[in-house]
This record gives sequence, structure tokens and C-alpha cells, in this order.
Amino acid sequence: MPAYIQCEKSRNKEDRITALCMLLRRLAYPARLVDVEMQFGWEKSRFSRITYLTAAFLWQRWKHLLRFDSRRLTPAKLAWFAAAFKSKGAPLDCIAGLIDRTLQKNARPVRNQRIVYNGWKRIHCLKYHAVVSPDGLVIHVHGPVDGRRHDETVYKESGLADILDKHFWTPNHQPLFLYGDPAYSVAAHMMSPFKGPVVTQDQRAFNRAMSKIREPVEWIFKEVAQQFTFIDFSRSQKILLSPCGLFYLVSLLLCNAHTILHYPQTPQYFACPPPTLEEYFIG
Repeated sequence: MPAYIQCEKSRNKEDRITALCMLLRRLAYPARLVDVEMQFGWEKSRFSRITYLTAAFLWQRWKHLLRFDSRRLTPAKLAWFAAAFKSKGAPLDCIAGLIDRTLQKNARPVRNQRIVYNGWKRIHCLKYHAVVSPDGLVIHVHGPVDGRRHDETVYKESGLADILDKHFWTPNHQPLFLYGDPAYSVAAHMMSPFKGPVVTQDQRAFNRAMSKIREPVEWIFKEVAQQFTFIDFSRSQKILLSPCGLFYLVSLLLCNAHTILHYPQTPQYFACPPPTLEEYFIG
């Protein structure tokens, strides 16, 4: 980060440590800006501008880490991920990541409500899809998109298929795959459970085994909501008034840093330690 975060229009200026603390306070728990002003002495308009600028800087500087960091995610690293899934009970040794979507509930907008209305959950929301590795890190995210979109549509629009075609290979040039829920179609580098009116015993056994492997992807969404409760408080998520998508994406980035520092549930489950901060935040 630069030494100072400065708003050119208002001339508000804070050093980088204070600016980062402001952002973490904003994301940690929902609170009225006037309450934050009373607690810390940060004038509310100043607090709002600095937190937005800090989040915007972090995203612009490190967003490649949540697109797909090919520098770190080498074929050897991806093969190691596949071995971690296999050692935990995956029937195949070519699964290197888990994919799922999440819906972030928002306050009902005053106009264009149908765009973000999800008829399945019956909520107004923004949708994201994310790819999680066994070391507990989100290695790809796409969003936000309007909540009415189907998971398969979001996948096609994300460009993830091209990334997988380019990078998801072992050192021996064998294909690696993501595993998702039944909403995703089977394709090159993509697997999902067997489905249909007739499923054999072997196919059921495969689905059961992979269900235990896929479950931790839900833990990641739980982790980010627990660590940064602000994004999970729907009444404060007003998409026409605040950068809800930016704050959620930055929360995912910061949650990756938290995973590296604290080694939570997912990397313990797969016995797959994450990289160090120096190895992760580079490039």
C-alpha cells in the first residue's frame, strides 16, 4: 500500500495503517457511521471515503490473486492439490479444486428490483461463484452478477473455462478437474455428480464420496461471513448506495490472508497447509 490513502476531491488523508484499520472496522461488524464516529473520533464522511479508497486500492492491486494466479498455481502445485483430495477419500486423483456459488442477500432496491431478485431463494441478492483449493484459499472468483442468473450461466460468462483449458494440467500433461454441484454441467475440466432418473450403485457411491470432499467449499463462505460480518448484514447492503460487490471481493481477499495466518478448518481437514503471506502476496 502507498504511505498515505488520500481522497483528491475532499483532501481527506490517512496513513496506510490507519486506513487499513478503518477498512477492517467497517467490514468487521455492521454499525452506523455515526456510531463509529463516536467510538473512534473518525468523522463519518471521512471514514466512508477512506474505507472505499482503501478497498478499491486493495482490489486493484491484488485482484489477480482472485482471478487465477498462474505464477503460484503451477502444474506441480495443482497436482499436489489433487493428491490432497485423493488422500481424503476422493475416488479420482484428478480433482484439483471445488467450485460453488454463493448468494449475498441485499436490501431490496428502490428500482429495478427484478434484476437482483432470485426466485429460488426469494431474496434480492448478488451472486458470485468461487473456486476453492484444499489449502483453504479462494483461487478464483467471478462476480458480482445479478441474483437471477443460473449457476451455469455465471460459469460461462466468467471465462473460467478458458483459464482451466490453459492451466489445469499436471506436469505430465494430464487434465485436472473442478468438482461442483449438479447445477454445473460436465465439461472439459469440470465434473459434477451423476444425476438422472437411473443412477447405478457405483454412481451413488461416487456421489457420496465426493459429497464429503465438496462440503468444505461451503465452509469458506461461512468463514468470510463470520470474519467480516458487515457483508452478511443484508439491511446494510444497499447496492444503489454502497459498493457491495467491492466490499465482498475485498473480504474474500482478506479472508485468504486470515486463512494463511490462522490455519482454520479447511486446510486442517485436507492436511494441506496454505502458503506464507510472502508467497501469496507477490507479483
